[in-house]
Amino acid sequence: MMFVSRLRNWAEHSVGAAESDDAVVVKTTRYLRLAIVTMVIGLSTAVLYEHSKSHLKGVDSGHCWQHSISAYYYTPVQSVFVGALVAIGISLIALKGSTELEDVFLNFAGILAPVVAFVPTPNVGECGSILTDTTNRGTNISNNVTAVLVMAGVAFLVLGALRALDRPVTGVPGAPAHADEASAHRIAVYGYGLALALYVAAWVVFLADREWFNANAHWSAAITMFVFIWLAVVNNAINFHFTRKKVVAAQHAAEEAGGAKPPKRVNRYLAIALLMPAALVIILATPWFGDYDTIWLEASMIALFAVFWVLQTQELWNHGLRSPDTRTGALQQPQGAEERDAG
Repeated sequence: MMFVSRLRNWAEHSVGAAESDDAVVVKTTRYLRLAIVTMVIGLSTAVLYEHSKSHLKGVDSGHCWQHSISAYYYTPVQSVFVGALVAIGISLIALKGSTELEDVFLNFAGILAPVVAFVPTPNVGECGSILTDTTNRGTNISNNVTAVLVMAGVAFLVLGALRALDRPVTGVPGAPAHADEASAHRIAVYGYGLALALYVAAWVVFLADREWFNANAHWSAAITMFVFIWLAVVNNAINFHFTRKKVVAAQHAAEEAGGAKPPKRVNRYLAIALLMPAALVIILATPWFGDYDTIWLEASMIALFAVFWVLQTQELWNHGLRSPDTRTGALQQPQGAEERDAG
């Protein structure tokens, strides 16, 4: 009876949210960013572990690499490969961007991630501890892609119905209005329309030409996904620059009034945005990479993708989203980061 009484007392005093709405939002965005980084680490570990156990087909010893990370789908990495891409996709969709454009780019990248997972590359390769074949590839694609398309269709219907009922999923009752709210609304509507158009196109191709879809959907989705990721990085670089510009103006005003001199910060997102296309050009234009140019390119893009999320997680650790704090004139950033980023 003592245990039941304590349990009842605990339940009675645990009613309601444990933290404020702002704290919940900050922690949720923090966890999503950390989850993305964790999934990249997990996928990298699975590939490296498989490499340590690998050998060429027909050879009993020696280590080797597949020609692409996607080809590790046909090795014991398969479960981690699919799970990581699905988890990253969900995280990208759930994570709200600091701008409406970033949110749209992240949503598109997140929508494409499961397609990359469920439509494996047709190239099995000849390296692995154990290699599966493509015997059931077409059957698996038909089942999994149908499930994804139906699921996405339900999501589109729900989003449209909520908008028609004037209860959009992006709306928050009681939230303060912003000056650019109309612009953000237009971007969200255009993003929804473009996503719906691509969704219909995917259904048409999937039903009309299954052979083409099975052969080309993986690389089409993967390339497009990384383009949207790059666009999100570029948008971050631009948003960081102009947010910082407002902050510096406010800090200079505070300095003139006797406050501290504003610290300088390097736009690290711009560096990532420039390194991504640079890696593409260097790897594809350099003969040294040979037949392994694809895996080098994928590895470099994934590494830069992870670095981007590490940087954003660090910058927005205490604030969730980026915005200038006009009251203090300080850019929202993790404690102790000011002096490290001087330059």
